[in-house]
Amino acid sequence: MSRDGARSPVVDVHFQDPTAVRQLARALGDQFRAHAQAERYFPVFFLVGATSSTGDSLGPFTGWFLKRKGFTGEYVGDLENPVHATNLRGRLSEARARALRREKLPYLIAVDAAVGRPGRLTLTPGPLRPGAAMGKNLPQVGQVHIMGGMANFPFMIWFAGLDQTVGMAEVIADGLMAFWADYESGRLFGRRQMLQTGLA
Repeated sequence: MSRDGARSPVVDVHFQDPTAVRQLARALGDQFRAHAQAERYFPVFFLVGATSSTGDSLGPFTGWFLKRKGFTGEYVGDLENPVHATNLRGRLSEARARALRREKLPYLIAVDAAVGRPGRLTLTPGPLRPGAAMGKNLPQVGQVHIMGGMANFPFMIWFAGLDQTVGMAEVIADGLMAFWADYESGRLFGRRQMLQTGLA
């Protein structure tokens, strides 16, 4: 669980909005393309959260959906092997190694549950601060991060409705997969390449 008020989100949408998946995918593409020398980077999804509470399992459920939907890219964190406070540093090294094995630099897209504004999904440039809402001092993660509002008070994260958690996780997973499809196919850089070659 974390809260990062340092930068304004570029997406702020309710998970039940029919445009939520498209908004997330488009904004991820825009943020990735804007990164310096973006072609040298490989996106890795870093899905933070413990499975001991329904609300905090947003990240692990997102990874579970990616696996079920046949995701072919790289991610760290799911229901079987969640990323949480005690293993975060090691899993962060794992995420970076996954990009390096693809002979690219790591571009981490972090996902975590947030306190406040239940049902809202935000995508914000800059790193995630895991555990900030609970006063934990953990490494910051990611070039961009997605937060899902689970409850209005920290202790209520434990009792968040599973239907909301699962619903939000699937929307996030679909947004990540749509972004990945654009990256993997080359569509993400298609317009830039056409402009450089004079074909646009």
